[in-house]
Amino acid sequence: MKILIIGAGKMGEALIKAWLSKSLKLRLNITVLEINKNKLRKIKNHYPDIVIIDRLASTWRGDLVLLAVKPQSFTDISMNSIFEKINAKMVLSIMAGITLNSLENKTSMDATFIRAMPNLASSLCMGVTGVYAKNKINKKYKNKIQILLEALGFVIWLKSEKQFNSLTAISGSGPAYFFLFFLTIKNMAKTLGFSNKTAHDLVIKTAAGALEIYKINKNLEKLISDVASPGGTTEAALKVLLKKEKPNLISILKKAILEANKKSLELGKNEKRIR
Repeated sequence: MKILIIGAGKMGEALIKAWLSKSLKLRLNITVLEINKNKLRKIKNHYPDIVIIDRLASTWRGDLVLLAVKPQSFTDISMNSIFEKINAKMVLSIMAGITLNSLENKTSMDATFIRAMPNLASSLCMGVTGVYAKNKINKKYKNKIQILLEALGFVIWLKSEKQFNSLTAISGSGPAYFFLFFLTIKNMAKTLGFSNKTAHDLVIKTAAGALEIYKINKNLEKLISDVASPGGTTEAALKVLLKKEKPNLISILKKAILEANKKSLELGKNEKRIR
C-alpha cells in the first residue's frame, strides 16, 4: 500500500511509528512530506528506511494521502497547489475541525475522503480513534483504513460527521478529566502524609487495578456498591461526592462534558477561524 503522509507532527509521527513497529497485514510503502526542517531532520534520524521529502518535485500517485498537518496550515497547503501533484484513491484527514466538505472543495481530488480523530493515548498505541466517511466507502478501502487506525488503538466508525463533537467531549478531552481526578487524589495523598513518589504510585496502582476490574465486570453501579460497605469509609466519601443538593460531582462532570461538546460545535461552525 503506497502512502503519502503530509505533516510529521506529534500525531503524524505517532502513525509512522505505529505502522513501522507493528506487524500489519498491509505491506506499506511510506513517503513523508514535511517542510519544517527540524521535524524533517528528526524523522530522517528516527526512520531512515522511509522516504522523507520537503516538496513534491513531480506527481505522486498512490493509495492513500494522510493529512496530518495543523488545521491552520491546511489553507497554505491548498494555496501552494500541492494537491494538483497528487493522484490518490483515498484521502484520510486527522485535522481537527476541518469538515469533509471543506476537504473535497479545497483539494478538488477524485478520491474517497475519510476523516478521523485520534486522541492523546494514540501515541502509545492505546488511543481511541473515531472515523467517518461521508459517502459509502468501498469495503476493501474500509478494511485498509481499519487496519491502519487500529495500530493506534481502538477504532469506532461514526454514524455521522456531527458525532465528532460528541467524540471530542468524551474521548478527545476525556484524558484531561482523568488527569485532573488523579491530580486531586495525588495531592490529597500528599496532604495526608505520603511522599510525592508514594502518592504517585498509589494513584497509578489504584487506577490500574480499578480499570482491570472494570474490564472484567462492566456493571459500574455494582462495582461502586461492592467497594462502598454500609457505614464504611467509601460510603462517607460518596455521600460528599454525590450529595443530593447540587452541584455535586455528577452534575459538575455532566456540565463539563456538555460544555466541551458545545465548544466543539462552536469551533466547527467557525471553521474559517482555525484555518
